[in-house]
Amino acid sequence: ITIRGHDLSEVQTIEDLAEKTKEQGIHTLQLALGLSFPEIPSGANEINSGMGNYVKRVLEKQEVTVGILSCYINMIHPDLTIREELLTKFEQYLRYAPSFGASMVASETGCVLPEIQYTEENFTDEAFAEAVSVIRRLVKAGEKYQMMVGIEPGLNHPVYSLARVEQLIQAVDSDYLGIILDPTNLITSSDYQEQVQLVEEAFERFGEKICAVHLKDFRVEQEKIVPVNLGDGVIEYTKIKEIIKKNRPYLYVVLEETKDDGIRYGRSLLE
Repeated sequence: ITIRGHDLSEVQTIEDLAEKTKEQGIHTLQLALGLSFPEIPSGANEINSGMGNYVKRVLEKQEVTVGILSCYINMIHPDLTIREELLTKFEQYLRYAPSFGASMVASETGCVLPEIQYTEENFTDEAFAEAVSVIRRLVKAGEKYQMMVGIEPGLNHPVYSLARVEQLIQAVDSDYLGIILDPTNLITSSDYQEQVQLVEEAFERFGEKICAVHLKDFRVEQEKIVPVNLGDGVIEYTKIKEIIKKNRPYLYVVLEETKDDGIRYGRSLLE
């Protein structure tokens, strides 16, 4: 069971993060440096192996590790100068992720607009081809640094369905491409009852590529999916947990959007 570092509040230092993670009975983090520590510069020019070594050492004192290093970027940003800066940042994260002890660097697949949001313009073959081209580049860097690229599909992105994920896997044939499955990112207010079938189908179609699952509980309010702490919504976590256990034992399961003391409760539900 994994949590996002930035789902813990009042974290000022890496020492705080280590202690608060351990207090919740959690030992693995998905770490987004810029979100957990906005005061510490962590862009392409700043991230380095000493930083990774320090983070790793401080966390280890509390029996905590970084499983997933986050570098969520708009990888198909329409401004090509900005896009290049973002891709360079991701490549630097791949380069230095081993010093943090991470097993992958994670991102979604961006948006054809400058701000990531829902638009049907993402659903074109052209947008998908752009995403494939960029992911191919990032995976090449992953191969170079021997670090997995974890790609998270979602309805706000060009990789927005299980079929598109399969197309991506066929187009980027590499052991260094992994899929982070967040079923809540792939459902709407009209089909959320099919969440368990969606997870089953994902494991049937490309289970060997799934490197983490985001377990994001939600409610449906005014036809919108609204994230809540695990146990407060309608996600069928027991059934999803069993699918994961059967197909990928000990997989990273990230309690996304479950915050603070809700983490301890969410962990007890799963255990």
